Amino acid sequence: MLKISLILVLFSGILFSCNRENPDVVNAQAVGEKKHIPVAEGSTKSDELKANSVDEGNTKAVATRALQSLQEAYKRAAGKVPNIGEVTILVDDNMNLLIENKSGSSTITTQVNLTSIDTDFKKIEIIPNRDGNEFPGFKIKTLSGKPKVAILKNGTKEKEMDYLEIFMSSREDIHKSMTSITLAAQAAQGSLPQSN
Repeated sequence: MLKISLILVLFSGILFSCNRENPDVVNAQAVGEKKHIPVAEGSTKSDELKANSVDEGNTKAVATRALQSLQEAYKRAAGKVPNIGEVTILVDDNMNLLIENKSGSSTITTQVNLTSIDTDFKKIEIIPNRDGNEFPGFKIKTLSGKPKVAILKNGTKEKEMDYLEIFMSSREDIHKSMTSITLAAQAAQGSLPQSN
């Protein structure tokens, strides 16, 4: 009897962990746009790189820096790509990525935990700007058994998907956005290539 109870508890724990939601949003901060920190005249290129780098040990800072390219791409897409208005990219202490899109009277928020994103470039689906798609896009999947991508409208969850879908105004911005999200996810997962 004890053996059966133990198996049921373990099975319930596994089932619960597979169906869990994204962690709560804690201390979400806008990533902002890239800012170049000037260095004194006569400084070396190395000095400039050091002044504009982030601490590799600060996962949130690394993810924030990576996602600044996504913020800039959304700024260029605003008003050009249908349903893209004023977009703010945020990252929180639990490594949740939030994409807040204020368009018309609604705010659509896409939320996914960066540790849930599949960073294998071979699995990213490119959506070309043809076959009825005026603008290029891509789909990047979540890892199996991980929390999904939640879509909220004015704060209320509308649906969940197993992929993040993004459209931009140019192919160049699609490539920058894919790289931006993948690097942020690798930082959150501790799988960034190490610098020597």
